[in-house]
Amino acid sequence: MNKESTGDQEELRDMLHFFLDKMGATQVELSEGMGISRPVVINFLNKDKKQRLPIDRKSLIELCNSLQSRRISKRKSKTEVKKTTQEIESNPDELRKLLGEIGADELLESAGFLPENTSIIRVTREKFFQVAQVVALLEFLDYEDFLPTTQEFLAIATNKIAIASKKLFGEYSEYQENDFLEYLIENLQKSYPTLGLKLRLEVTDKLQRTWKRLKAGGKRNFTQKEAIGLFLSIAIKEQMPKYPANLHLRVEKLEFRTLSLSITKEAEYNSVYDKFVKIANQAECALKNPGVGLTTQLEVQSLDSLSPVIMAVVTCSFSPDDKKSEFLEWMYTSSNTMVENAIGACSLHMGLTKKVAKITLSTKTLDSSIDSLVETAVILGNQQHYQGIWVDRDSMIAILQAIVCAAKSWLADKNWSGELNLEIYNSAFKALSELRMQLTKARKAFQKFQFLGEECNLAEIKRIADTARDELKKIPKDEIYFSYRLNFYRCYFLAKRLELRLSNAQGNISNARLLIQEIKQVLEEDEEVKKELVPIQALIQSEVYLYELSCGHNSDLFESSKRSKWLGLKEWDDRIRDAIQPESCYKDPGLDIYQALSEIYGNVARIEFYLCDERSTLSKAAEYFLRAAYYASRIGLTQRMSRWLALAGRVWVRLGDDNLPKQASKFADQLAKTDLTVGHSHNFCQAVLSEISLLDGEYLLLIQNDPTNALECFLKALKGSVYLGLNRRICDALFNISRCSKKLGNFSTKEGLSRVFKEEDQLTESNKGKLNPMSNHTSEKVLDLLCSLWSREDNPTWFQVRGEFSQLAAQTWQGWHRDTSKPGSTTKHPIAKRMESESWLRQVI
Repeated sequence: MNKESTGDQEELRDMLHFFLDKMGATQVELSEGMGISRPVVINFLNKDKKQRLPIDRKSLIELCNSLQSRRISKRKSKTEVKKTTQEIESNPDELRKLLGEIGADELLESAGFLPENTSIIRVTREKFFQVAQVVALLEFLDYEDFLPTTQEFLAIATNKIAIASKKLFGEYSEYQENDFLEYLIENLQKSYPTLGLKLRLEVTDKLQRTWKRLKAGGKRNFTQKEAIGLFLSIAIKEQMPKYPANLHLRVEKLEFRTLSLSITKEAEYNSVYDKFVKIANQAECALKNPGVGLTTQLEVQSLDSLSPVIMAVVTCSFSPDDKKSEFLEWMYTSSNTMVENAIGACSLHMGLTKKVAKITLSTKTLDSSIDSLVETAVILGNQQHYQGIWVDRDSMIAILQAIVCAAKSWLADKNWSGELNLEIYNSAFKALSELRMQLTKARKAFQKFQFLGEECNLAEIKRIADTARDELKKIPKDEIYFSYRLNFYRCYFLAKRLELRLSNAQGNISNARLLIQEIKQVLEEDEEVKKELVPIQALIQSEVYLYELSCGHNSDLFESSKRSKWLGLKEWDDRIRDAIQPESCYKDPGLDIYQALSEIYGNVARIEFYLCDERSTLSKAAEYFLRAAYYASRIGLTQRMSRWLALAGRVWVRLGDDNLPKQASKFADQLAKTDLTVGHSHNFCQAVLSEISLLDGEYLLLIQNDPTNALECFLKALKGSVYLGLNRRICDALFNISRCSKKLGNFSTKEGLSRVFKEEDQLTESNKGKLNPMSNHTSEKVLDLLCSLWSREDNPTWFQVRGEFSQLAAQTWQGWHRDTSKPGSTTKHPIAKRMESESWLRQVI
C-alpha cells in the first residue's frame, strides 16, 4: 500500500502528542513505529503547516502495536511532573497495556481512516448484534417519529441502569454515601471499554472538573441518574464534530431586567391615568392581535395584567484559539417569556441563519430532589439537524449551553464544507457582542439626557456607527453571514439615528440633512436588510418629520389638507406591526418595535400640536401623545413617557381644558423625577423638567390668567433648555415669554430674572460656559439676550422687551429655513410667520 497524505491532520497531531505526553513515548518510537523519518515527525509535531505525514492505515496500526509492546522510555512524561495524585491519571505502562486492549481505532479515525471495526459507534463485541438491530430499525423511521422513539428508549435504558446496573456502581452502590458521580469517575477506566484511550481520559478529566465545580456551587449529593446523565452528556459532546478553531464558549451567568414601568393610579392624576390605561389596552391588543384595529372598543384591564418587556442578559466566557478568556454579554429584549428572551439572545449572538434558527428543546430533571441536575437536549434546524446536550444545576444555563453545543456542531460542519470562514466568524462574534453592549448603554443614557457623559456623547455615538461600518466591510455577503451583517447594520442605523436626533434637537439642521442623505444611501446597499429593518426605518422617519418641520419647505407638511397623507401614520403603524414575524429579527414586540411606535406617534402628534388649529385633530393629537407615552413606558423610557404626557397636557391647554393639563403635569413630574437624584445639578434637573415647565406656564397663562407666575415657569423652561441646547424647546419658551410679557407692564426684567437665575447662576459673561455646557449656538444667543437685559441700567419692564424674545424665536426657525433653502431664496418659515403674527400655539376653543 502506498503512503498517502490525508486531509486535515490536526486530530492526528493531537493523538501523537497524547502518546508523547501521557504514555511517555519518544519521537524515535513514533517515527520507527510509523516508518517515517524522525525530522518529518518532529516538524509535524511542531505544527509546521507545510509538513504533512505520509501515512497509511498499516503504519498507524503498527505504531499502536509497537507502543503497547515496548517498555516505556526512561524519560518522564510531562504530566507525571505536572499532575497531582488527586487527578485522574494512569501510569504510562498501564496506558500502553490499555492501548493494546482497545486497539488502533481512535488513532485511525484521527487521521481520517475508517476504524478496523467499520461501525462508527463503538460497542463491545458481545453487544454488537443487538445494537446493530436497534440502529437498523431506527433508520426506517422518519425524523419526526425517530425523536420520540429514541426518547422513550433512553428513558427505559436510564431507569434500567439506575435500578439494576452493577457494572458502573458495583454491588454495594447503596453504600456510596450518595455520591455516585465520584464513584463513577474512580471506576470509569475499567468499566467503559468502548471509549478510546485518549477520549476516556478526556471524559474522565471533564467529569472530575464538573464534579468539583458543582460541589463548590453547593451540590452535595449525586444520584445514579445524575452521574449517568453527566457522563453521557460529556461523552457524547466529546465524540461530536469538534470546532476546528478550538473555540471555548461557556455560559456563566444569566439575568433578566424588567424594562416595563410599574405605573400606579394616584388621585392627583386619576382622569389622565384612566385615559392612559384605556389607550394602552387598545394599543397592546392591536400590537399582539393584527386583526384588531386601534379604535376597537375593549374591556379595560389593569396595566399589571400585561406581560412586561424583559431584557435577557447572558454573560459568557469566550476564548478563541486557546487565547485568554474574556467575558462578553449577549442581550435580547421582548415581551415574550424569560426563556424565549434568553434563547433569542443566544441565537442572535451565535449568528444562526434562518435554516438553523428553529430550536427544539427537551428538558428533564435527573432526580426528584430540589437540587436535582437538569438535562437539556437541543436540535437546531428544519431539514439538516445539529444537536447538543448539557447537564447543569441551572435549567436556563443548561438550555443555553446545549444550544451553544449544537451551534458549534453547525459551525464545524459549515467550516469543513468551506461555507464559513472561522476567522471572520470569531471576529464578528466578539465585535457584535461588544458593539451591542455599547449601543444599549448609549440608548439608555441618551433618553436620560446624558449628552455630556462618556456613554452617549457625540464622539461615542459616531464611534459606534463607524465601528459597525468597519465590521460590515470585513464580512462577506454570503447567506451564512447574513445574521451578523443584519445586526451590524442595526447597530449602524440605530447609532446614526441617535446622531440625527441630537442634530435635530441641537438645531444643527444642516448636519441633519447630511445624515439623512447618508442613511438613505446606506439603506439601499442591501434590499434584504432593508426589508428586515422596518422598525428602525420608522425611528429614522420620525426624525425626518422633525427635520422637515424645522426646514419649513415641504408644502405637503404645512398644508392641513395634505398633512395626514404625507405623514402616513397608519401606513407606518401597519408596517411596524407587520415586521413582527417568526423568522425575522423581530419575533416579538421588543425595544425597537415599541420605540418606533412611540416616536412615530409622538412626533406626528407634535407636528399637529405645532401646526394645527382644528379641535378634532388636536384632540386626536392628545390621544397620540398618550399612545406614545404608553409605548415608551413598555421599554422603560421614563423621560420620554414624561415628555409625551407633558405635551398631551399642552394640547389640552390649547383646547381650553382646566383639569387635564394639571393632572398631566403631576403625572409627568412624578415620572421625570424618578431618574433625578441629589447627584444631578440644579440646572440639569431644570433641563429634564423643561417640557413640564412649559406646560405649567401655558396653563397659568392661558387657563388661569396668571402671567407673573407663568413667566417664572417659562424662564425655568428656557434656562433648562439652554443648558442642554434643546432648540425647539428654547423657541417655545422664548415665544411664550413674549406672549406672557404683554400682560406684564409693571414687572421689571431684573426681578423676573432673579427668581430663576440665582446667585450661583447669575447672568454674567463668566457664567455663560456653566449655563451652556453644550456650547450650543442658539443657547449662546439666548444668553447674550438675557445678559444684555440683566446689565441694563434702565431695568425695563417685560412688556417693553417682549418683542426681543419673539423675534429671537422667529429668527431661529427662519435660520433653519435659510440654511436649507436654495441660494437667493427669500421665503419665510411658516412657523416664523405665525410667531410674528402672534397666532402660533393659540387656544382653539
